[in-house]
Amino acid sequence: MMVSGISFFALLLLLGAPAPAQVRTSLRTSAAPVPSFAASALISPAGLPSPVLALSVPALAPALAAPSVALPASVAVPASLRPVAAPASPERPNPLGQLRGVLTDWLKPDVSAEDASAAAPVTAYVLDLDGNAFGPGFPTKIILFRKGGDRELPVPTAHFAVIEKSIGEDFAYGGANLKDYELRGDASFREFFGPQFTADLKYAVENLPASQWQGPSWGALVRALGDPVLAAHTYVLTARQHTSEQLLDGFRYLQAAGYIRYLPKVENLHGVGGTHRTAQRKAELMAEFVDSLQAAPLGADGGRHAIGFSDDTWANHERMRDSLSAILRREPGRWSKVKIVLFFTGTNEVARRPEAIVLLPGGGTRPYVPGEPR
Repeated sequence: MMVSGISFFALLLLLGAPAPAQVRTSLRTSAAPVPSFAASALISPAGLPSPVLALSVPALAPALAAPSVALPASVAVPASLRPVAAPASPERPNPLGQLRGVLTDWLKPDVSAEDASAAAPVTAYVLDLDGNAFGPGFPTKIILFRKGGDRELPVPTAHFAVIEKSIGEDFAYGGANLKDYELRGDASFREFFGPQFTADLKYAVENLPASQWQGPSWGALVRALGDPVLAAHTYVLTARQHTSEQLLDGFRYLQAAGYIRYLPKVENLHGVGGTHRTAQRKAELMAEFVDSLQAAPLGADGGRHAIGFSDDTWANHERMRDSLSAILRREPGRWSKVKIVLFFTGTNEVARRPEAIVLLPGGGTRPYVPGEPR
């Protein structure tokens, strides 16, 4: 008996078969290249800077789930009219999550030399604290004052980097209009002085979930301070104005609480904050650190020293990149023995996505490729 095309598909529906639009056939699969999350996928398309962070699935295996393995090209799949489930939509790239993996991967756990006194390539890690090592819920505040009075508007450090340029402008924040508020020097940064750092750190650890007080570079900090050689070359450049010893007290608390194994050197902890030149001062100190690595012997095996810097504030990252690049353009051989990697970990600016770049000897930059040799 012959059945018309329309009746045939109606019959299929009555029997529980899928509609034609739901039926797909699979004749043969061929090996496909392993997918990668290119940097271009990590930034918005409309007029933003060119991509800088090459992130691939294989290189970021600790941070991302591995993709399904494709069948070899030589394996054929018989034709079938059975319904084939549509593939699940790929997860949206998570630039900050990927960068966390890059940071911890960059600080390999096996960097310690068997003989700590022997000359060997050095890996140094330089990092900002608020919004970078520590998360958005960290309790330290910057205080804005209402003009013509003493009314205060506390601003978390993670928010301050976003609203700083809007202070005094027509901008709504926290139920107030920032055109009515101003900074008042040290009074606004009063929590950046004295023993407040350790007190705030203790409060965060004991009262807040880890996701609130641990920032994007927390894992890298823990890894750096989990190795005695790396710990000796771990530096802090913070907008806080605590003394080096007061900053060290905070790290002593983290050690006693079991979060880190080794302490950084007190002379490596720098509070460079205030209302002026914070970004430039960070760049000046970073140049000094790189100079010290350039002067350090490499040992018989040669290689290169490496230094990484992470910050969540775009102005700091941009100034660091531009200042060091300018030095390299003037003196291309000044840091011939040192590889410099800059990590931007901020997420508060819509137009700026997390990135990792390597400075080139002539002052240019290129994307940092996860897993590449130091």
